[in-house]
Amino acid sequence: MAFASPKVRIFLWCGLGGLAVLVAASVLVTASVRLAGTHSVSPTSNTNGDSTTEAVHRVDTEEPVVFLTIDDGASRTPEMIDELQDSDVPTTLFLTDDYVQQDPEFFRELRDRTESTIENHTLDHPDLSGKPYEKQREEICKPSDRYEDEFGRRPVLFRPPYGSYDDTTLRAAADCGAQHLVHWSAEVADGELSYAAGDELVPGDIVLMHFRSEFSRDLDAFLDQADEAGLRPALLTDYLD
Repeated sequence: MAFASPKVRIFLWCGLGGLAVLVAASVLVTASVRLAGTHSVSPTSNTNGDSTTEAVHRVDTEEPVVFLTIDDGASRTPEMIDELQDSDVPTTLFLTDDYVQQDPEFFRELRDRTESTIENHTLDHPDLSGKPYEKQREEICKPSDRYEDEFGRRPVLFRPPYGSYDDTTLRAAADCGAQHLVHWSAEVADGELSYAAGDELVPGDIVLMHFRSEFSRDLDAFLDQADEAGLRPALLTDYLD
């Protein structure tokens, strides 16, 4: 996601021999990063003063921790559960309801055998940005309602598909009980990590992974990079107020 490039015009008034001299300078600020920037937190209310969910791209912490998040749920094998259990990695699962309904027992077993939390990733993975409030609210509230019934806990975190959201998303997420909208600052795919900034994991990074056929390679790559950086995996809910 690329951020706009605002022009900031600075006016300096200087007194010189009784004359006012106007000095104008234009500063072009460009911020464009592939994984939606390195901002930690975005504002929690919109211009209308409505309550909205806080958006987080990484966790502001000096502790040597990193956060693994796994999305969707399209690919599911018993080996995935075994690998997460054996690696003892706390994991935040952002699940799409379509996949949960295909095999709720898989995700229940995954939760029970690992240190993980089940969070919200919409009904059917649409791009929410630009959609009307009622549609966005349906996409967010229905999974939260169902997961609360299915797993006994209402999600407190929400991740928008493709990382795409707007002010309406933040408002709808808040109305559905989400305390934080979670983006990411690094991604692991095909056994390799890529970063929003820099070339290594740093404390507070949120890593995006998926339930895919490359699950084992991706998990190993994440663990190797976390170990190399001297970071331990942790649960997002333990670090987000």
